[in-house]
Amino acid sequence: MNIWTLYSFFAGLINFILGVYVCRRNPGKTLNRFFALTAFSFALWGISEFGQRISDTPEAAFGWIMAGGPGWCFMMSFYLHFAIIFARKENYLKNIFGYLFLYLPPILFLYFFWTTNLIYKHEIIKMYYGYTCFPGKFAWAYSSYYTILYFFAISLFIYILRKGTSIEKRQVKPILWGYTIAWLIGTISNVIFPLYGILLPELGTGITIVWAGSTFYSIFRHKLFITPTKEREITASLMFNLEKGNAYFTKEENSAKAYKIFIDQISHGIPGLCFSKFQVEKIREKYKILYTPIIWITFKDNDNSTISPKDIDIITSTILDFIEKTNNPIIFIDCFYEIRAINGRDRAMIWLDTLKNICREKEAILLFSISSPMFTRECLTKIEQAMQEIR
Repeated sequence: MNIWTLYSFFAGLINFILGVYVCRRNPGKTLNRFFALTAFSFALWGISEFGQRISDTPEAAFGWIMAGGPGWCFMMSFYLHFAIIFARKENYLKNIFGYLFLYLPPILFLYFFWTTNLIYKHEIIKMYYGYTCFPGKFAWAYSSYYTILYFFAISLFIYILRKGTSIEKRQVKPILWGYTIAWLIGTISNVIFPLYGILLPELGTGITIVWAGSTFYSIFRHKLFITPTKEREITASLMFNLEKGNAYFTKEENSAKAYKIFIDQISHGIPGLCFSKFQVEKIREKYKILYTPIIWITFKDNDNSTISPKDIDIITSTILDFIEKTNNPIIFIDCFYEIRAINGRDRAMIWLDTLKNICREKEAILLFSISSPMFTRECLTKIEQAMQEIR
């Protein structure tokens, strides 16, 4: 077994693991599903290439080559679908023509690949790195379509760089670099070199790790994979009947009442997400919150349950993602003073209004804990005007 067979095998294995992990984190989220489909298509391509390179006969290698066709035929379509969702441009897919553009060409390419020599020649050749085959006379058609989809996705990422929130701009930069590097190296190695008779090992399968890995890193780093988990439900009646889409606050020194309200909601089947100024373990131990996700708002960045108080765009993105995964959740903010102290009064109040609008639109409950001595009379008046106090 030579190094090139291992290269293909590990590319397939790593992409498969990434796809499974993302899918398991939240299989109901469309963004996760299309990332997973992209990763699985990379994995299929890598494992099939591994099989063809270790095959003992041309017939066995041919079987593996045919098996890998769905992977490389559909990978770009799946990824562009991912990019459309990521850029919130789902209106491109409101009619049948968008889906035909994405998925009819790869179906045709796969059919011609399986039945003719037009896309890849069905002549299996033994090289020092294993069996392989070379592009057919219409391979340029697949390469052109692939390139069109690449630039379509690039245009969406550039749009995010120009028009997106600060967190979206941070997310898209590593995606853009990883995607471009992988596309460039893969196209040169797997299409251009073979067309011009340059006989070197194809690198396309392995470089997909950069493609998938940069995307995975970017969206995972910015908290898009928080999993909604419900608490154990109790049979007692709700003590606090909060209306969906409304914003509430409590005025108190230690947040005890606000946590009582939050626990009352999540123990009656309402999904919850908590942002606290205290360590997660301390909150879970003190209030017996077992499963509900809690984010520690701190400058420490030691795990995936922390966000800096200055990164209010990341907090907003995390809330948006959580609301999309759930039905009518409650969002509890126990760190508004810290956020206001770091970001300034004006920006903090604008952020509060943004959260109010999001929760009203999505019919989520918004709950703040406010410590009166920490705020001026003017600021408290604005908070009282913006939200309903629970006394």
